[in-house]
Amino acid sequence: MTRVADRIVAEIVAPRRAVVLPEDTVEYVRRLMRDHGYRLVAVIDKTGKLLGVIGRENVLQVSSTKSEAVARSIMREPLVVLEEDMGVRDAVSRMLKVDEWYAPVVKGGILKAVMGLEDVIEWGLRDEVDRRVLEDVKLEDIMTRNPVAVYVDESITRAWRIMMEHRYSGLPVVDERMAVVGIVTQYDLIKKGYARPHLESEGGPGRRPKVKTVMTRPCTYLYPWSSALEAATIMINRNIGRIPVVESDKTRRLVGIVDREDIVRLLIK
Repeated sequence: MTRVADRIVAEIVAPRRAVVLPEDTVEYVRRLMRDHGYRLVAVIDKTGKLLGVIGRENVLQVSSTKSEAVARSIMREPLVVLEEDMGVRDAVSRMLKVDEWYAPVVKGGILKAVMGLEDVIEWGLRDEVDRRVLEDVKLEDIMTRNPVAVYVDESITRAWRIMMEHRYSGLPVVDERMAVVGIVTQYDLIKKGYARPHLESEGGPGRRPKVKTVMTRPCTYLYPWSSALEAATIMINRNIGRIPVVESDKTRRLVGIVDREDIVRLLIK
């Protein structure tokens, strides 16, 4: 088989396209993301020409009082646009250079697909050589150490602000012992119906919504000695973007985090 890095984009992208028209409402975009788990939605005109993209972070920034808001008003220019015949190694390098996990794929300006890092990982898992590469690497060699986390009793507002400031799509949640108890993501906020006013209006201390009310638990975690192959397999099978790494099963103390970008970097070396 051919290693995933040596393929072309058209070979590995799934034929899925989360698309909306410029005049579709933001509420419709939010519903697509909530119901189908889309992380990026492409905005196209009636001919299929790519006009822009909308990420979860764009939807979360919209005031819930702006019920008349439409896709055109929140879409942004894609940071990278891929061609179908582009090599996967080149495509991924361009995506990682601008810290994007998703990029529209076009042909003559017409949207054909949206490529995500999970496409690369999924194909890598099918190749014997790529699987050996992942199996030989331990998470302690690629994980981000001392990752940013939020406490279980902190406000959702703080978690949201950290996500926006650092462009994180998810954060591990810990207790006072730094033991992992869950994970909170942009998808969790959208699924629970939060929008900018909810996240900014903390009110009095007793009325602040807490991270524990929205986080996902139980949380999948791995260990420093776990392999990159195990992490990659979990990411694809459970459709998750990041996995906390803990000291041991007994303490569950957070020591790192590994995400799709860490796995993909191994596959395109």
